[in-house]
Amino acid sequence: MQIYRSREVGQSYITSVGTTLIAIAHALWIMIKIRPQVILCNGPGTRLPLCVIAFLFKLVGIRWSSTIYVESIARVRRLSLSGLLLYKLHMVDQFFVQWPQLQKIYPRSHYVGCLM
Repeated sequence: MQIYRSREVGQSYITSVGTTLIAIAHALWIMIKIRPQVILCNGPGTRLPLCVIAFLFKLVGIRWSSTIYVESIARVRRLSLSGLLLYKLHMVDQFFVQWPQLQKIYPRSHYVGCLM
């Protein structure tokens, strides 16, 4: 099953609004159809729509999924934009980083070494 990306590499932020809305609508359809128990996110633009839908479901009392986010090992000094949004908005149940200095900056994150 294909999961739509919210933004392609190099895509402008203006046009990414439309593609993000389409990706969120697609993620809603996937969540209703599959009802996953766990959402493990580490990929690029596919993670945000699924996490947004899971978060909105939790706000209205539907708890089908636990969400786990693993920030890229390439992120040594700061989080990616998607990771920062998920962290700041408390949108995931567990947030993992792969560098100890990131865990010091983002104390709600968990550092357990290299995962991926």
